[in-house]
Amino acid sequence: MCPWPDMTTKAKNFPKLREADKKRIFYFGGGIFTLLIFGFGFLYVRGFFLPKVDYDIRNVPSLADPRFPLLVVGLSNAVATNGQLTGFWVGSDAIYAARLQAIRDAKRAIRFETYYMTPGRRADEFAASLIERSQAGVKVQLLLDDYGTDSIPEDYWQRLREAGVEINFFREFDWRVPLEYNSRNHRKLLLIDSQQVMIGGAGVSDKWDGDPDIGDTAPWLEFEVSYSGKIASILEGKFMQNWAYVGGTVDLGQDLIEVQPESGSTLFITDSTSKLNESSMRMLFQISFLAARERIWISSPYFVPDPNTRSALIKAKKSGVDVRVLTMSNKNDKPLVHFASRELYDELLSAGVEICEYQPSMSHAKLALIDDQWVSTGSANFDPRSSSLNDELNVSSNKPELIEKIDSFFVDALASSQCLTRSEWENRPVTERIRGRFGLLFKSLL
Repeated sequence: MCPWPDMTTKAKNFPKLREADKKRIFYFGGGIFTLLIFGFGFLYVRGFFLPKVDYDIRNVPSLADPRFPLLVVGLSNAVATNGQLTGFWVGSDAIYAARLQAIRDAKRAIRFETYYMTPGRRADEFAASLIERSQAGVKVQLLLDDYGTDSIPEDYWQRLREAGVEINFFREFDWRVPLEYNSRNHRKLLLIDSQQVMIGGAGVSDKWDGDPDIGDTAPWLEFEVSYSGKIASILEGKFMQNWAYVGGTVDLGQDLIEVQPESGSTLFITDSTSKLNESSMRMLFQISFLAARERIWISSPYFVPDPNTRSALIKAKKSGVDVRVLTMSNKNDKPLVHFASRELYDELLSAGVEICEYQPSMSHAKLALIDDQWVSTGSANFDPRSSSLNDELNVSSNKPELIEKIDSFFVDALASSQCLTRSEWENRPVTERIRGRFGLLFKSLL
């Protein structure tokens, strides 16, 4: 007799799948397949599968070499201009007070470009100052990122419009080109009377005063810089370029861009609207790093550097340069970016790069300080968004007074930071590793 069971009899004992169950399995499987197709299509059109260009930059001259500024202009598409440093503010109270005072002092025109706004005290004070100046006859124009300001209710904008304030939104969602919504205007720029410009990283939000939701015990780490002179005229043109692109009226009358005298030291403006492998901002930072002979001090909350940038930092460290990175700790507004960033620390820590996480609150400051001769500040982070997706704006300079202020700012921040050791990084929780790896898969969307 056969020792094996009668499989025919066994099969008869299993209940047949009901027709409804078959349909559920079919629809579920079809749904998963459809999602995979759409996911693949999305990544494909975003250039996810495009090979990354691994280029090598050699023999970069030192910062003192007269060729270096020429390389900045040529390689990073920077605009060379000049101007005077007129202000430097640290912390939300000082930054917002300086902005409001500049607005109240305006006599002819106020132009403001920003990525982020939320309802609250800071937004209300901002609106009140703009309304007062607009009703006094000052021309007020606001260029706001559609995504970053979407929490502001419509009646807020309506109050401003009724007072005569002109408002345009950058890249509103359009179903005909939905993927363009992922590219945002990340600049923060305040222009007063075509003569003064304030540049930094702060939005208009109470979050910069400290955000209990993320464990902040202090205001965010942030600073803002002010310039006067010819740079204000150049940046007014940059503002009007985006104003035109969103459908605004550009009146190039005498009161728009003033011809400022050639005075002050040289400043370099780099604005980035790059795509995929082309990036003016990334090139600016890389040639700056490779020109370093003594130090590279970086501050960036969202620190997700591409392979070429990591290579430049490691190369500098191996040549004896002091390389330090100041970034956000677990008190941050984007945990997934924090974990993704940490996944890239391996080769940097192995090379001796010092990575320090600011402890009291969210670190939002953005800067690159090279030796004692070069500094770049503005809106750009060291991440894929700033290098390849967002509209960004940085001003670079060799101004000794600005370098001294940035140096002090960085040293003070380091005193309240914890620098990671190799063993601490290796012993990070498994859950953090998983979230970090997942974040890296979608780093351009974070």
